[in-house]
Amino acid sequence: MNETSEVTEPVYSKCPTGLRFFTTSGDVICLPCGQWKCDTCRSMLSYQWARRIRFGIALWDAEVRHWTLTLPGQIRTPAQGFYVLKRGWENLRKSMQRSVGTWHYATFVELHPKRFGIAHCHIISLASAPYRLKDLAHHSGFGYQAKDDPVSGKEAAYYVTKYTSKQGSQMPKGFHRVRLSQKWPKFPEPEFDTQLIPQHRKEPLNHYIVRVSSMVGIPVEDCRTRWLDKSQDL
Repeated sequence: MNETSEVTEPVYSKCPTGLRFFTTSGDVICLPCGQWKCDTCRSMLSYQWARRIRFGIALWDAEVRHWTLTLPGQIRTPAQGFYVLKRGWENLRKSMQRSVGTWHYATFVELHPKRFGIAHCHIISLASAPYRLKDLAHHSGFGYQAKDDPVSGKEAAYYVTKYTSKQGSQMPKGFHRVRLSQKWPKFPEPEFDTQLIPQHRKEPLNHYIVRVSSMVGIPVEDCRTRWLDKSQDL
């Protein structure tokens, strides 16, 4: 491992479980854990996804639809719901691709509070359904209750933020609560001037502070003080 590595995550010091590192300038920086189960980072992640979805919509001159798809009424448990949703989504995606060719979409999952946490699906689609959405959803394996509304890019971003920010640790491990079509554009990679001095695995804190002191030319006690005073974190 290199002694320094570029900062690749946005600073979000309010994250209660964020990782803290010294920088090559001798400051301490707190990086977010970036996990959906974290109440603080979940809001940040929702905002980032919303910005990216609005960014994609702005680049394409297409009609934007907001679809809400439910699961069949016989689904009684969250586990059943996730299983059916996964299969239903694959069927729907393939049907849309056969009908419209390249399909630009952003789909995100919400757990219904009035149905014992059973999931349902919201989709920002940049193409209209080839026929009535209720029928398309039902044929794909979703429930017959489905809504299809026109939205703007701003409204689409609002829905993404609203629904994704509700989810905590209830999602199964490894489940993708937000999915974008393959060609949905990404933001340019940010550039940071700050470099980190990572703490080695199993490296005692005292050893880490001494190593940082020798690298940045700041007395050990000053480094220790900066580490202990979290209110000064970047």
